[in-house]
Amino acid sequence: MKKLFVAVALLTSVVLVNAQSSTTTTTKETKTTTKTTQLKDHVCTAACKDGKHVYAHGEKGHKCTDACKKKS
Repeated sequence: MKKLFVAVALLTSVVLVNAQSSTTTTTKETKTTTKTTQLKDHVCTAACKDGKHVYAHGEKGHKCTDACKKKS
């Protein structure tokens, strides 16, 4: 009976180890790399005043907010 429990425990651990994959991590890394290479340099507009810049979506220095994500 002990051998049966040990066998089931070993089989379960092998299945659990093999069930995990790294494809999700690789996909996220690829998306992040793609986004950083597509950013444009900032061009000042009328919204930039007194040394404070307003970055448009897709410009270097822009940080997306919830409102920004809804637009795109």
